[in-house]
Amino acid sequence: MNATFIVFVCGLLAVQAEPLKDEGHADRETPAPILIDWIHANDLSMVGLRPGIYDYHATVGFRHGFDFLVSRGVEHEYVSEGRLNPERLAKHKLLFINLPSAEREPFLVSEVMAIRDFVKNGGSLLVVMDHSNCYFHSHRLKPLLAVLGIEAFVDTVCDGPPHTIGGGKGWLAITQFSRHPVTTGLQRLGYQTGGRLDPRYSVAWTSSSSWADEWKVGIYGEDGSMGLYGDFCKEEHEVLGPHGVVLAREFQKGRIVVVGDQNMWGDAYMNYADNYRLWLNTMAWLLRDGKLADWKGYESWHSPRAVFYEPRDKARFGSNNVCDYYYLLCLVARHYWTFANDRLDESADLRIVADGGREFSAEEVARFNAYVREGGKLVVVPHVAGESDLEEEVTEPLVGLLDLSGSEKTSTEHATEYMFGNGGRVVLLAEELAPNCGRLAPPIRVPNAEEGERAEVVLGVVRGLLGE
Repeated sequence: MNATFIVFVCGLLAVQAEPLKDEGHADRETPAPILIDWIHANDLSMVGLRPGIYDYHATVGFRHGFDFLVSRGVEHEYVSEGRLNPERLAKHKLLFINLPSAEREPFLVSEVMAIRDFVKNGGSLLVVMDHSNCYFHSHRLKPLLAVLGIEAFVDTVCDGPPHTIGGGKGWLAITQFSRHPVTTGLQRLGYQTGGRLDPRYSVAWTSSSSWADEWKVGIYGEDGSMGLYGDFCKEEHEVLGPHGVVLAREFQKGRIVVVGDQNMWGDAYMNYADNYRLWLNTMAWLLRDGKLADWKGYESWHSPRAVFYEPRDKARFGSNNVCDYYYLLCLVARHYWTFANDRLDESADLRIVADGGREFSAEEVARFNAYVREGGKLVVVPHVAGESDLEEEVTEPLVGLLDLSGSEKTSTEHATEYMFGNGGRVVLLAEELAPNCGRLAPPIRVPNAEEGERAEVVLGVVRGLLGE
């Protein structure tokens, strides 16, 4: 393993707090089914989103996804030295390549042929790409994908409301799917600025109003950052959607899946909407083991379980707009098993809902009431006026719609709490505390004093409700 990289990873792990507990790694006498390529790509799946970790690439590590597989007896190992060859690949069922980068080794012709033959003979391949040609990953992958009959692009898929998550044009809600084992049961994916994939084999799609935003790069790649973004504006020459964002195909005896966004399976976003279900479906199909598509097992894997409620048409917790709450989602997810979706019929030790800016249906209110009356804990994050309020009417607060009869009310400077005899609790955070993205640090930056104090107050509320 590269010594510099070992030092980097050890430095990250040295400052981490106690991680979420899992069932541990089983003793292994045979080679692991999954081989993670560290020769051509960087992979920080052993780190992920943890307390004390702020490095961007570490926070988007696929720790949750791989650790769950380990808990089900599916181990993985890394290869960081030498080259991929037939003998090395033959020991495994799946090769995982996570966003190759220009500073890592290129794929040699012999490696491309070895991977092709590995897949032809029944092996599986999972490739993670991203927007444009960031880190020049698309150019690095083109020879390999070409021999597998797959075209690679250098665009970013963009769209506008109602297909976006938040105010930008790169964070998308993916709701169109082709029928395939990989997409079984999916309704909505979160896509944080990703690329487009070969439409011949795509199984998840952007809307028809989306476009392929052209990347910007100067000679020698010297202009701009290694992100190599475009301008996020629709130009006449740019290709209109729908565009593929998840690709699945069979290649002779083998199977291939490519996804166009690294963030969608990183710890910070893995449990947003149906992203984790896509991961489980993908692994079940590639490893030819249907038992791995165990959504319920994954959801109940850790406890306590916090669930952020987000209707599909109002992405409060998936959005990093200044008045929305993506940073709050990441804050809680550093410490607790956390999800964000619109499924009020699922169990939760704690529910968190954003208030104001929209109407709550009678069914939503009834479900919240039933949840609390059955002993559930509900946190209501207050609405703080922002520029978006010029375009939408703020309706009656949710707390005013709930049946709070029979509860005992207490107030502090940070929250108002309603306690029921059966243990049910409703906590309305004070407007001065409201932990939106304008008041909390992003997950990739150390909080300043004010942000840190607010984060600790919020975590204190969560700990109290979860009995910790």
